Amino acid sequence: MTGPPVFFLPDNPNLKPREEVRIEQLAALPTPDGRRVRVQIQVTPFREQPNFEIALYDSARRRVGGTTVIAAMNFRMEFIVHLRGVAQPHGDYLLRADLYYDDPSAPQDRAETAVHIPAPDGDPGSGG
Repeated sequence: MTGPPVFFLPDNPNLKPREEVRIEQLAALPTPDGRRVRVQIQVTPFREQPNFEIALYDSARRRVGGTTVIAAMNFRMEFIVHLRGVAQPHGDYLLRADLYYDDPSAPQDRAETAVHIPAPDGDPGSGG
């Protein structure tokens, strides 16, 4: 009988120790309905699984969406963040991702990116 599958090879020199793990890429793409944002994150290949706090803020810096990832399994991840409590979602937003291991209030790395959700066609606020 064999044991459980091994996903990480701990002596792989390409896998970095926790203090060297960083967010390498962060992207935010609005979905066509304008009510959700597709989040893509790429991180340093890691030995120890990091955690993430992902938050979406409106132009008034009010949190309008987000998610928490505990013990990420992959170096490249994709999530959908739903906008909450936003009647008219078109506008400018800020997506923030914090990478941490022990304390979410003290992230060891942070990345931010702007995202613009356009007004739907035919909306008076769309400018056309």
